Amino acid sequence: MSNSKNILIVLIASLLLLSTTSFAQINASVDSTTIFTETVFKPFLTDAFKVKDNPSIQDTNKLIPELKYSFLNKQIPVSFNLDPIKAAKIKGEPLVKLYKGYAKVGFGTNATPLAEVYYNAKRSKTLSYGLFAKHFSSSGISSIDYSGFSDNKINAFGKHFSKYFTTYGKLGYTRNVNHYYGFSEENAPIIENADAIRQELDKFSAAFSLTRNFTDSAQFDYNVDVNFHNINDLFQVSENHFELDGKLSKYHKNELYAIGVDMNYNKLINSLDQDNNMVVGLNPHISTSTDKWEFQVGVGLYLNSYPDTKFHFYPKAEFKYNVVEHIIIPYVGIKGGLISNNLNNFYNENPFINTENLVTQNSNQKYDVYGGIRGSLSSKITFNTSFSQQKVEGMPFYVKDFSNQIENKFALAYDTVKLSTITGELTYQKLEKLKVLFGGKYYSYNMKNELEAWHKPNFELTLSGIYDLSDKIMVRADVYHFSKQYSKTFNTVATANTITTVEEAKELDGVFDINLSFEYRYTKKLSAFIQFNNIASSPYKKWDDYPTQRFGVLGGLTYSF
Repeated sequence: MSNSKNILIVLIASLLLLSTTSFAQINASVDSTTIFTETVFKPFLTDAFKVKDNPSIQDTNKLIPELKYSFLNKQIPVSFNLDPIKAAKIKGEPLVKLYKGYAKVGFGTNATPLAEVYYNAKRSKTLSYGLFAKHFSSSGISSIDYSGFSDNKINAFGKHFSKYFTTYGKLGYTRNVNHYYGFSEENAPIIENADAIRQELDKFSAAFSLTRNFTDSAQFDYNVDVNFHNINDLFQVSENHFELDGKLSKYHKNELYAIGVDMNYNKLINSLDQDNNMVVGLNPHISTSTDKWEFQVGVGLYLNSYPDTKFHFYPKAEFKYNVVEHIIIPYVGIKGGLISNNLNNFYNENPFINTENLVTQNSNQKYDVYGGIRGSLSSKITFNTSFSQQKVEGMPFYVKDFSNQIENKFALAYDTVKLSTITGELTYQKLEKLKVLFGGKYYSYNMKNELEAWHKPNFELTLSGIYDLSDKIMVRADVYHFSKQYSKTFNTVATANTITTVEEAKELDGVFDINLSFEYRYTKKLSAFIQFNNIASSPYKKWDDYPTQRFGVLGGLTYSF
């Protein structure tokens, strides 16, 4: 239908065109220059445009309504029903099974028996007690007669815990036997009976301590330690020693105020008939700290009764700075004090001392200026280096007792010394499996009267390691090296008219010792051990004319019960 409509429109348009043309021909003459053109008709529609404007009403009287709000002040009752919540509990790791004690027996070269037993109560919130006993002896060096020794000890101890205090007590008995077998080649006598050079010390000891369980920084904190021992030997020599050490402290804001009390009383009874020796000290100090540094300052006030009653004053201070948290910590300080010397300390260091002519006096450490750096190189490696410069009046040194004809015992020589010390330590630890410690110390002695620092090495080196293989095999190694030492001696020089005795220094070789031990844990209760001592078999002498045992082996069993 659309096509028909279009055809109709075309016909009408053609008729109109023809009529117009005929009318024009009638009324006008045709010019010879007139050109007629005929083309095909192309119809078209023009574009239409939509009016997009919306109609609007222009209201000249516009009304805006005013709204008003109001609140209803009415409380709606609300009730809460709370269910009780149980306190949170931290579930710790399972407790490790504890054994009451162990027994250890062994035997080694040079007829060396070992017996040791330890007993302790199991876990308790209020009480802990136990017992320890040990026997260790040896026939000594095979080439030297009567060089054997014997050490025996038994200790009973206990600790009580309460809400506010912890108390500790200990009773002990020690019996040490040794022989004065060190003779010089010139004065070596013929000994037919071991009792002629035998020494035996019997020591009874007691200790007590009271410590307050510090729970509130606003209250006073205090602790007291008391120690006593009585010693008797085969030469009618005895010693009674009493020592008390206490401290009282309290926090005020960021500062800790504290005062310490020291008292040492010593009575040595021998052929010299010395007076009582007493030292009383008072040490007030104040300390404060922040996240980066810690500072402490105080004084030491001491009263010494022997040989002369004197009053001593010592400054005390220490400063630490945390450069990098727990990685690099430098420190510096100064201190001093009176050091109480007694027979017990001397015998534990040198069992060949002459107790009959022993002179005990206290050492006056006038000052000790020190500093160092400690920290960590990694999570497994730690280090510590330090330097110390001190002056000590009355420092004791062991020298041969030349008043004794056979010269097989040691006496004491006291001297004023300026001592410089440099130390360094490096530790590597990997969990509980491996731990290695390397350390070294260097000493420089500036003597006032004596030629040398007798029996004191200039440097020491130590290397120790422990390796745990699957908690089944334990390996321990220790390497020691001490530099050469000097012993005091006299040489007779004869001239044309006189005979002069000249003091000289006798050089003792350095010490190099290697010890190695193994432990095999067959079960949790039963294990076996073996120790190799002085593997290098070094013929060194720690004390002049007293050689030590060379290579030795000690093995045995340990049983836990």
